[in-house]
Amino acid sequence: MMTQTKNHKMNRIFILIVLIISTINLNAQEIKKDSIIEPFKIEERTLSGLDIPKQKLKDHPNRDYFQKRIYKGSELSIYILSSETAVNEINSFPIDEFVFFMNGRADIQTAENNEFSFYSGDYIFVPKGFSGNWTNNGGNKYHLELSVISNKRADSSSTQKAQEPFLLDRELISGIGLTELTTKKFRNSLYSGVELEVLTESEEPCEKNIVNNGKEEFIHVLNGIVVIKPFNGKEQTFYKGDFFILPKGFTGSWKSEGQNLFRTLKVIQK
Repeated sequence: MMTQTKNHKMNRIFILIVLIISTINLNAQEIKKDSIIEPFKIEERTLSGLDIPKQKLKDHPNRDYFQKRIYKGSELSIYILSSETAVNEINSFPIDEFVFFMNGRADIQTAENNEFSFYSGDYIFVPKGFSGNWTNNGGNKYHLELSVISNKRADSSSTQKAQEPFLLDRELISGIGLTELTTKKFRNSLYSGVELEVLTESEEPCEKNIVNNGKEEFIHVLNGIVVIKPFNGKEQTFYKGDFFILPKGFTGSWKSEGQNLFRTLKVIQK
């Protein structure tokens, strides 16, 4: 049994620890409050397949496999993946996934024995619940893909329209057959899953202010450029082909330019 003096000392230590933790939390809150929310660009070096750490797969310890989480925000996570040619046997894929295939070929065989392939440059949606074989064929060595997933899992009872991976509409991505939402603004949903929605948004070049952006947005610039400046932050310019995140809560200016239309592909959490 401790003596009263020892108890008194222990109580003081406990109070001191609580105060230190409280101070750290307060400082963290102050830093977060004062920090500038700004766009996050996915760098060209990463998109080129460089500096991706090698991972050891438990079920395939001898397979060359590389993975890096590029970004984790409040709603979305972005990964870059690469592996040598290998078959992945999938039984009820656990998530919705948007994939931009950047090198190699993906060969798919569904549970119903449908067979098809995806190639470099393809925009793919992999629906939650898909079952089948997915072979990443790296050609000379490795395939490469960019992956976007939601940080929130859908309820197990949620139903999915799509049952197998598919190409997103090439015509809409190419700017053909766009739906005019309001004057000078166009919006088309490419697919709305149970965890993710993929869409195209287009606009005649404009300047606008964004106040407390309501959704975290993964954005791929399809045509034109956009200059974005956070309130009290540094200006960034994104060009055709760039990938970036516009975070939830962003406040600042947006200035788009384009030949007729500035166009983007966006992925958001449902």
